[in-house]
Amino acid sequence: MLRRLMTATLVTVFSCLSPAAHAQTAPALDNLSDEQLQQTVNFVVGNAIFSLYHEASRMLISDFSLPELGAGKDSADQLAATMMLEANEEWLDTAIVNATDSWYLARSSKPLPEHNTPLYSALVPEPSRDRQMACLMVGKDAGGYGDLADMMGLPKADWKGCEVAYSDTVAHWNELIGPHAKTAGTTKFVTRYEPARDPFLDIYASIVKESKVLDLIARSFNAYGLKGEVKLTARTCGRPDVYWSAEKREITYCYEMAKFHGELIAAHLGNGGSEQESDPAQEIPTAVNLGLEL
Repeated sequence: MLRRLMTATLVTVFSCLSPAAHAQTAPALDNLSDEQLQQTVNFVVGNAIFSLYHEASRMLISDFSLPELGAGKDSADQLAATMMLEANEEWLDTAIVNATDSWYLARSSKPLPEHNTPLYSALVPEPSRDRQMACLMVGKDAGGYGDLADMMGLPKADWKGCEVAYSDTVAHWNELIGPHAKTAGTTKFVTRYEPARDPFLDIYASIVKESKVLDLIARSFNAYGLKGEVKLTARTCGRPDVYWSAEKREITYCYEMAKFHGELIAAHLGNGGSEQESDPAQEIPTAVNLGLEL
């Protein structure tokens, strides 16, 4: 059911722990094969990339006082997805697919953990959000995202309208954020990967740190003329969450979110889930292997 899951060299994170320690600190991952562990790492990183793009989009909307969308639509969702799709980079396309896969899986899994996030968060698998995201994706590439749009409940009769609307959506956001685009390095980002304060988060914290997803977001957004320095922090929060604080000028990624996504995909793979419909697996593109300057 899941599509385009790619492998990752970050599976070496798991080799640092003995089988006994592995079972004690990450029991959900203990019976996965090396290939499934690689897929799990990719899924965690892909979801982290999307959720951080989402909160970075909230940051742009906040700093530039951009108008919010109406009719129950999430501006940050739309802006993040538009930026990622328009980049024409496979790693960003894959991150969007990972995110939509997580919404699908979460609806058929156990109840969501307690979290302090708004309606359109990285955790809430709202069906209307699926259809809105699917419309953007088929608007960009109906051939490439058609099967996903079907699964996400977007009627095929709506696809043509999505293709027409997509160009207007791109133009809308380009008009709003274009004047704020400067040169690389305009805004200073300070990234910090704090040690996990819970042994059950150690593996997930290592995935986040070794993939350098915060550095990747810093590189993607440092050419905008923001109001000032921005902190990007990964830490233990006590709940799965990712959020932007305008007051603190900080985007926080919680290690509990990585654990949530890791256990979500591990359960799917452990129950016989596969990616037989997918393309051959490729190396995951993270900040580690996307740019030597990071």
